[in-house]
Amino acid sequence: MAIILNDKNGMTDASYTNVKETFPASVTGEGIVDTVNGANKRVIGDSNTEFLSKVQLGDFIWFTSTDEIREVESVTDDSTLTLKFGTASPIVAGNFKIVPKTNYRSVSWSIDTVAGATINGIAYESGMSKTVGNSNPGVRRVAPVLIDTTVGLNTVFVGAE
Repeated sequence: MAIILNDKNGMTDASYTNVKETFPASVTGEGIVDTVNGANKRVIGDSNTEFLSKVQLGDFIWFTSTDEIREVESVTDDSTLTLKFGTASPIVAGNFKIVPKTNYRSVSWSIDTVAGATINGIAYESGMSKTVGNSNPGVRRVAPVLIDTTVGLNTVFVGAE
């Protein structure tokens, strides 16, 4: 995976080849999430999670075992935080990655012509492209995109502004 920042116009360009990763790129979380109580929204981590120093309000957490990405609403202490929305089902002893918050207004992706890819859990055919964004001009916030190119060994190109 390569991420290149174009400082001239604030655009971010990236390509993802044979990986399962988020855009923007995630950072592996410390420790293990002991429990996520589903609809309850409360996340309890083990003694190594260090939520206070590693997670900020508005960051996202990717629970890699279920591929759910949820926004962080608050951080209570090093082992407890609250999500904006609960998970589909409880998670026990799960790995997680932190996806930093961004101020992108839109994110676009296109899939190369070699094979399809899965983006946010939806299978797209090769050659397809899509743009997602916020139509409210005052809001510059797009949730992370989960890209999986591991099946077709192909490349997905992403751009954001």
